[in-house]
Amino acid sequence: FAHVSSFAISIFSAILIAILFNPLRNKIQILIDKVFYKKSYDYYAIIQQVSSTLASMFELKKIFQFSGNVIYEVMGLKSVYLLAAEPEGAYEVVYEMSLKKDKSRRKDEPVREEEIKISEYTGVIKFLKSSDEILIKDELPGYEKLFGMKTIELIKKELGVFHGEAVVPVFIDNKLSLLLILGGKISGDTFTDEDINLLKTISYQTAIAIKTARLYSEKVRAERLASIGMMSASFAHEIKNPLTSIKTFAQLIPEKYTDVDFRENFSKIVVSSVHRIDRLITDLLDYSSDRMFMGVSSLNITDVVDRTLNEVKTTLELEKKNISFEKNYKKVKINILGDESKLRQALINIISNGCQAIPNDRTGILKVGIYLNKENVSISVTDNGEGISPENMPRMFEPFFSTKTIGVGLGLAITKKIIENHNGWISVESKLKEGTTFTLILPMQNHGK
Repeated sequence: FAHVSSFAISIFSAILIAILFNPLRNKIQILIDKVFYKKSYDYYAIIQQVSSTLASMFELKKIFQFSGNVIYEVMGLKSVYLLAAEPEGAYEVVYEMSLKKDKSRRKDEPVREEEIKISEYTGVIKFLKSSDEILIKDELPGYEKLFGMKTIELIKKELGVFHGEAVVPVFIDNKLSLLLILGGKISGDTFTDEDINLLKTISYQTAIAIKTARLYSEKVRAERLASIGMMSASFAHEIKNPLTSIKTFAQLIPEKYTDVDFRENFSKIVVSSVHRIDRLITDLLDYSSDRMFMGVSSLNITDVVDRTLNEVKTTLELEKKNISFEKNYKKVKINILGDESKLRQALINIISNGCQAIPNDRTGILKVGIYLNKENVSISVTDNGEGISPENMPRMFEPFFSTKTIGVGLGLAITKKIIENHNGWISVESKLKEGTTFTLILPMQNHGK
């Protein structure tokens, strides 16, 4: 009996300790949170940091994440949710951070966004649009006369979904564009006047950053559309010309098919026109391609330049152009790593550009030189054409920019891309009425070894 009594006393004591210890443990935990999680911050330093960082951000997702992280870290909150307005009126979560997520998240792991939405007709939205103030849950009873008990209780229920203790509105052009739903502080402290002022300032700066990002996005889109429009007009013009020639000759076939000269001319015109269209399409594909190399091998750049010049000379003879070439280099072996077909394309673009810059009433001279230094080989192409005006120099390598009546303005842009894909670069010097020099600089093979 004594043994049973002793056992019962032990059980009773254990239960009593558990009952007494649990509230004690909670009180100790609250005390620890207050002591170790109490946050203090330099108001002006935070504002300066937020202002300077947001000023350089042009992506909405980065703005949301930065603003959310700052508030979460600086104030020591249990959670932060950012909800952005959607076109149909609802507000969707675009950023989320909570104490649980923060502890389980790796430093390099992005914040995950959950598909949580709230209607534009909720009590929270009604409150923010009407009061234009930060919503503090503990202060809601003071708004009962203004909104009514039913709305206040609805707001509390809505905040409960997010474990929210405060909501910060972000207005852009008088429209509620973003909500920051804040959980309570880990320390258990309430939001101070300084906290409210900081949140208002961050809200204002976030609004400016979002508006700037949207304007920047619209500007980029407008420029892209303008570029597409310019490209379309250029291609339409360039493709229409050879197609017109083909169409004209095709219409004359029934009448002049027996004419041998006509058939020969028709054959030449069709081949030339198709080649011209094919070249335009190839240029566009080359420029839009992320990787232009077909294959890299060891090349003697002197041989590549020689073969290119011979090809251009043949073309000029067929076109009966009065242009002579001066080779300012010796037949020596200079090896580079590259794609010969692409390098020849780049050289042809530069040389053709120089030939086209020379007026028909002028005896054309094109000088080609090859020069070495310790690491690179330079290929210079100098013409005695009209030169490039100072205002056009910065735009020489822009796609679809051209001062000529033929072509779509992709030649130099493609050349620049080819040379850069070979780890090289291009320089240009020009004088009006005197001529232009393009210099292609490429790294030599095994330099420094």
